[in-house]
Amino acid sequence: MAWIVPVPLMSLVTATFLEELACGSSEVSLDVLQRITRYREVDENHHLIVWFWSILEEFTTEERMLFLRFVSGRSRLPANVNDITQRLQVTKVDRAVDSLPTAQTCFFQLRLPEYSSREVMAEKLRYAIFNCRSIDMDSYMLTRNLDNGHPSDDER
Repeated sequence: MAWIVPVPLMSLVTATFLEELACGSSEVSLDVLQRITRYREVDENHHLIVWFWSILEEFTTEERMLFLRFVSGRSRLPANVNDITQRLQVTKVDRAVDSLPTAQTCFFQLRLPEYSSREVMAEKLRYAIFNCRSIDMDSYMLTRNLDNGHPSDDER
């Protein structure tokens, strides 16, 4: 660390401040998310979008972090808003009403189908963020192979 920040300067900052600089803020700011969001196939006044932001406002800190991980693969936003290289894309998709939302982490994109109510949308979002944590198939394949009696690469 001393080659990044000279040791004499380390006494001027707290560990929390250094963590935030390196890892980003542990609080997911809805204000920041709204500023970096763009919409596709829907506008910000559409009922889905109004419901979406009101649901995120009600989310706990943990749920917001899980949401961010669901759509981006990371659980924190950079400490400096100018370091955010992609905009959150919220897209309305033509799928069955009340389907689960999907995300494309490479594109920082949330894909929302139509929902019959705000409550159903909140339920589906929560289900997705709590149960769809893997951004790739590595964990799934490892678990599946072990469950089916196939050894992992470490056991071969």
